[in-house]
Amino acid sequence: MQDNQHGSQMNEVEKFDEWVKSFFLDPETCALDHQLFSIDIYESDDEYMVEAVLEDHDVKDIKVCLCDNELSIIVDDTEKHFLEKKEDTLPTQRKIPFPFSICSRRISAEFSNPILVIRIHKFSPGKTAEDINIE
Repeated sequence: MQDNQHGSQMNEVEKFDEWVKSFFLDPETCALDHQLFSIDIYESDDEYMVEAVLEDHDVKDIKVCLCDNELSIIVDDTEKHFLEKKEDTLPTQRKIPFPFSICSRRISAEFSNPILVIRIHKFSPGKTAEDINIE
């Protein structure tokens, strides 16, 4: 049984490595990094980390959502735009589609201005939730 678990883990690691390469080589990823906000993705032995640079934003304006294999970072500073009398009032959103389901894993998010770090634990199951609390 351990061999099957190890085999699936290796398969996930291989999928992740291939996905990261294609994600960062995609011209759309680069364009969104410049137009909206930049994203980096890292891996350690125990977790996957998504890091977003969200300059000039407050934690109350940031929402992290999850749907099966897709992580979404939504920045809704419409109140700020309204006060500044700017017309662009739509929320900004980046979607990160993982090559496997992440919804049943323990996921945590922490915002230390201007960096949002989302940690997806490889081996720790978590409760299934659509919204992730940001600390």
